[in-house]
Amino acid sequence: MRVSISPSWFQEMPSSMLMEKADSSSSLEAQEISERSDHLSGVQTADLHRIFIETYDWDVAKVMSDYRYPIPAGVQTLEDAASLRAFKPLSLDEPCFAEQLKCLAALRTALGPDIALIETGFDPYQQILRNVGFDQAAHMWKHKDETLRALQTVADSISRYIAAVKAQGVEAFFFSINGAIREGFARGSSQEVYETFQRPFELQLLKAAEGMVRILHVHGAGLDLGRVLDYPCEVISVSDRLPGNPSLAQLRKLTPKCLMGGIDETKFQERNLPAIAREVDDAIAQAGRTNFILACGCTVPSFTPKRSLMFLRDYTRKI
Repeated sequence: MRVSISPSWFQEMPSSMLMEKADSSSSLEAQEISERSDHLSGVQTADLHRIFIETYDWDVAKVMSDYRYPIPAGVQTLEDAASLRAFKPLSLDEPCFAEQLKCLAALRTALGPDIALIETGFDPYQQILRNVGFDQAAHMWKHKDETLRALQTVADSISRYIAAVKAQGVEAFFFSINGAIREGFARGSSQEVYETFQRPFELQLLKAAEGMVRILHVHGAGLDLGRVLDYPCEVISVSDRLPGNPSLAQLRKLTPKCLMGGIDETKFQERNLPAIAREVDDAIAQAGRTNFILACGCTVPSFTPKRSLMFLRDYTRKI
């Protein structure tokens, strides 16, 4: 099945669409090179994605963004407020932006106009911590003023990047956030931390992506969906099989938006084929065949067997 490349392509699907959210850099041919691609050029990264997409013939091209937001020179921790003051605005010439834009352009050329491209992005709070270390979160809370200035700087730089992505004609923006993870779960936050350091900047980037199909990936386990149900987006992606998260059936009652999920990314690589089929059937039974994108809740491991991925693709095209 192929889909329209207009911004409403997700609404035009006659039934559930399959989108495998494995990191495209970990295609079978590329596994011996690297699980990640942030050491490669944009053109090399695009080629890894192309191999993955063409090998499995997925319905859309979800492009991983492995070029992490740069940490200022000399910054190792966030213990000192000066480390947060070191964050400065970035231009689009910064490699994390420039190489990813090259990757997207190369993929458009290689795949043509009939396969929708989905760019991946992360919220500013997560962008800082995923490169410095998530154990530095408490220092961000301690240096509130400096943290807010740093987050605003990061958000403004990413907003300019999103504008460039839109200008390339990329159809969708897959926006991964940690803001809905409750305190007490991995990478979770209190309501105060969420409202102060996460929500305002998540909303800014969703606003920047207006006009694209915005896929809100509510990442993690132990989610409080009430925090984000009012976010402006067209699709909500959740690891619905993880502990503490709502099921697809519960999500269907919470929102009329298009849902994405259904496959447990933590167990997919070890399951037998009939078990995979049962999970697909269960996902469709819960979510229905319309306004639903069948996908793994998050990234599947790079060592996932080709046999399993091929079965998933073929089975979903027969039912």
